[in-house]
Amino acid sequence: MPRTKVSRDLGPLPRRSALNVARHKTDGLLQILRSLAIKNQREQPRVFYSVREVAKQFRVPVSTVAKIYRDMEQEGLLSRVRGSKTILNGLRYNRRLSVRAFVGLPALLSNFITIQDYRTFFICIRRELWLRGFATTMVFFRPDEAVDGSLSDRLRTYDVDTVIWLSPFRSAKESLLRLSDMGIRVVGISQIGTPITPSRYYVWKERAVETLLRDWKDRNSVRRITVVDSKDYRSPVTEEILRLALDGLGIESVIRTFKDEASHAFLRDLCRIKTHGIIFPSSALASMFSFRSPDGLADLLRAQRVAFIDGPIDMAYAKVPDAPVDLVTVDWQTVAESIVNDLITLEAFDRNRHTTFEAQAQLRVPLSSFSEAIRPVRT
Repeated sequence: MPRTKVSRDLGPLPRRSALNVARHKTDGLLQILRSLAIKNQREQPRVFYSVREVAKQFRVPVSTVAKIYRDMEQEGLLSRVRGSKTILNGLRYNRRLSVRAFVGLPALLSNFITIQDYRTFFICIRRELWLRGFATTMVFFRPDEAVDGSLSDRLRTYDVDTVIWLSPFRSAKESLLRLSDMGIRVVGISQIGTPITPSRYYVWKERAVETLLRDWKDRNSVRRITVVDSKDYRSPVTEEILRLALDGLGIESVIRTFKDEASHAFLRDLCRIKTHGIIFPSSALASMFSFRSPDGLADLLRAQRVAFIDGPIDMAYAKVPDAPVDLVTVDWQTVAESIVNDLITLEAFDRNRHTTFEAQAQLRVPLSSFSEAIRPVRT
């Protein structure tokens, strides 16, 4: 999918004296603006001068500039975007597919690289936005950039109208407040149980986790399981959902904490553990093992019944095993389609409405059906 970078590097408008040489000011201004548009056209759309900016520079009525812009729209040079933004169309502009809005997609870089579920959401939402006439820009950030507000400043430089933020964390409050002050609307997608910010969309995993564990208990007489955790790789909401489900079903849990130790040795110990199953509540932790010791993780999947309740994982530089696992998955394509539909109808900005998406339990499925091997590209 092509990436559309929203830029505004057109340079200053010409001086007012450039208009004085024209006999008819409206025609003269049209020629000036048309020349600027043609000169600055690139492959991708760009933000053009606003109506008020042009009116102030050339000391003409706003209505005059608005009429000129309408004529340039008819020519296919400009498009108007919701929120009063004027867009200089790209060289391959199709009159039937004008840009609806510019959407910023902030993505935590470490999660995007290592967590398959996280990355899949952005693949789906970008594709759907592009197909429905939106321009998008991905903005990768580090945790500290969301904390100190520099992320919001970066988003502002792209002139985005809307930000779609997957799982905004508690310390990102400063960035969210700044975006609001800038007039940029934020559409949040969070898990149920994370009221950090008032999100418009929620993903609910509680029923899927309970379905998975009930199957373990009822069909396989599971009474005691091992939960793998780490203080450096956490998924607090999923961990709390798991704890409540285990308590409700009367399943005993043994916590096995990964510390600063060799990954292959830790996984080898898990292969020999004497419980009825192993659960990874954090996809970040499971992904870490898949990167550091893919063969060790594959051996674990063959030796034990394993559940990844925070989404599937990638396997780095190794063949994804066909060993059956239990997964909790989210249909991110459905989520993306719903959000984009609501953006078009403006229902995505209705604070009185909330949409919940149910995760699904996938029982005894080959991991190879949900994951892909990550291999270096040779040129």
